[in-house]
Amino acid sequence: MASTAQFSSVRWRARPGKVVWTLLGHGNVLLAILLPPLAAALIEREWRLALMFLPGILLCLLGVLLTYRRPAPSDLRSIEASVTFALLFLIASILPLPVFVSLGLGPVDALFESVSGITSTGLSVVPDLESWPISAHFLRAWTQWIGGFAIALAGVALILGPGPAAHVMGETTFGQRDLLQSTRAQARSLLRIYCAITVIGVLLLWPLLPSWWEAVCVTLAAVSTGGFAPRNESLAAYSLGAQVLTLLLCLSTTVSFGFYGLARSKGALRSLRKTNAAAVVLTALIGVLATLLLAVATGARDIDELAAESLTFLSAFTTAGFSIGPIEGSPALTALLLAAMVVGGGIGSTAGGIKLDRALTLLKMVRLEFNRLRIPPSAVTSLMEQGRRVAAERIVSVAAITTCYAVSALVFWIIFLASGEPALPALFDVTSALSTVGLSAGVTGPDLAPHLKGALILAMLLGRLEFLALIAALSPLTWTSGR
Repeated sequence: MASTAQFSSVRWRARPGKVVWTLLGHGNVLLAILLPPLAAALIEREWRLALMFLPGILLCLLGVLLTYRRPAPSDLRSIEASVTFALLFLIASILPLPVFVSLGLGPVDALFESVSGITSTGLSVVPDLESWPISAHFLRAWTQWIGGFAIALAGVALILGPGPAAHVMGETTFGQRDLLQSTRAQARSLLRIYCAITVIGVLLLWPLLPSWWEAVCVTLAAVSTGGFAPRNESLAAYSLGAQVLTLLLCLSTTVSFGFYGLARSKGALRSLRKTNAAAVVLTALIGVLATLLLAVATGARDIDELAAESLTFLSAFTTAGFSIGPIEGSPALTALLLAAMVVGGGIGSTAGGIKLDRALTLLKMVRLEFNRLRIPPSAVTSLMEQGRRVAAERIVSVAAITTCYAVSALVFWIIFLASGEPALPALFDVTSALSTVGLSAGVTGPDLAPHLKGALILAMLLGRLEFLALIAALSPLTWTSGR
């Protein structure tokens, strides 16, 4: 007992030098956010826009030069891994700011748009998207593509490498770590899968959309479950076929990427059993059926209306946030969308929300507690998943993230209510930001008060970083307490 107490009294603090050097050493990763959109601006001859990329590029190059002969530290503590992961997202949100300001946005709106992109949320405060050049649309879609996957991989794999810290951060973004031999191998494998889905998506959407560049932008936003679209009406501006295909692309990356790796080596059926893919698809189908039943029960009869409601549910559940139409259905349908956004996709995907896997674990905890009421006190019961006992650490993690989500949602909702926003639309948009969805009930827009835009910016970052990483980065105790 004494040794246990002594161990529990040890508290690691983050070493600023280690964190800063790690961030500097990954300027090349951050360059990936800026270079492709810069190339697009140069090709389009948007010289002023291209010039605005230079400050961020120079900062990234400075980091690369300073750390060229000295690799990133290999002994990151868990707390340093979490902090580095969070700070990468914050830096990535700041780098495109000059570009968005040059497009006519104020500083707050530019930060909002940048954070919405890098967190793959999709909420927007741009008054007229269709007046922007193609390279600006590509920037928005590209930041979502990077934010949905590559930056997360940088935090999990390229920065940390194999080790305990990588394992800690790995569960927050890409589960199924045991499917590959190392974190770096996992990064390469998942990136190949991600790129393959993207290429397939572009080829399929190209004939259905008005132009090739819209196919590229929509696909980048779809596979990242981001939701930025080049049109003011989002997906509502396109045909039903394009809408369906786009949402299917979103669904394909709402399942764990481990599904594709395991399916390639062990077969699709085994992969369905071993990953969350079956649960995600089944939940999506049940949700669509429930949406149709509720829509019919509340008076919907038109086929187009039923299709729009179903696709909106998929947009909410996948946390893509593409808009098919205004969110103005019955309160019951709005409540169903809220539930879909809260739950989100599976662990190991690019989706947001508390994750379907965690929601199912919570339901199993309720079922276990109910069963304990019906058995003798001496009987031994355990929480089981796939035939294995759930570790206590996972139960604590699920409870912590769910609690953080609920408390954050309540606090942000109160802020919106105190500012005079209507209750249900305010709750909808707060939930959309926390789950990195992007759907809006009409609250979010260019005319939203600056302090409420700031609240949504914080909500998007908290939700994307699953709360604890950002809280750790901002907490003074992380840097001063412990040894």
